[in-house]
Amino acid sequence: MLDKVKEQLDLADKIVAVKGEEVARKVLGTHILRDLVGNLRTFTSQRSRCSKCNWKPRRAPLKGVCVKCGGKLGPTVFKAGVEKYLQVAFDMVKRYNVGEYYRQRLDLIKVELDETFRPIEEDRTQTKLLVGDFA
Repeated sequence: MLDKVKEQLDLADKIVAVKGEEVARKVLGTHILRDLVGNLRTFTSQRSRCSKCNWKPRRAPLKGVCVKCGGKLGPTVFKAGVEKYLQVAFDMVKRYNVGEYYRQRLDLIKVELDETFRPIEEDRTQTKLLVGDFA
């Protein structure tokens, strides 16, 4: 898909009758931005699956392992699959004058991706429970 988009934009640059900005705007609006948002939504609401028997529980078991075979549970959607079009979209926005809307929309998607995939800080542990009067 990425090669197809690059070739389509290169061809649009070579053809005089076609505006590269318009092609980039349409590809961003109809495919790439929708795909990025949809993949992020799918990632945040994904299910887990067993790596041995491919069982997909409705809710993840508290044990963290498959209740049928004892195999390891893993995600069904991965970070690389969510971010695969991000760099291409930034390149298109930088290369073509597609408008402020698409640039800002892409920036917002980037912020959402950064917040979703922020590394977990291991040293943040609660040391004591605060009990008392909070007046």
